[in-house]
Amino acid sequence: SIPTEFGQLSRLEELVLYTNRLEGTIPTQIGQLTALLWLGLSSNTLTGTLPTELGNLTMLSSLEVHTNLLNGTVPI
Repeated sequence: SIPTEFGQLSRLEELVLYTNRLEGTIPTQIGQLTALLWLGLSSNTLTGTLPTELGNLTMLSSLEVHTNLLNGTVPI
């Protein structure tokens, strides 16, 4: 799973975890990464909906979540 502690990396600009066999949901703490420009979580087995907290990522220019089991809409 994606560690919730990633939310403490406030200056992180890229988080790319392609093809890592990740399971579970995207933690809401990811929404605390306000410097994030690129979030790449494709080709895993993530489930659930995209957290509304992703709407806090105002610097985000690339969100890649294809090839997962996610549903819902992209929060803005």
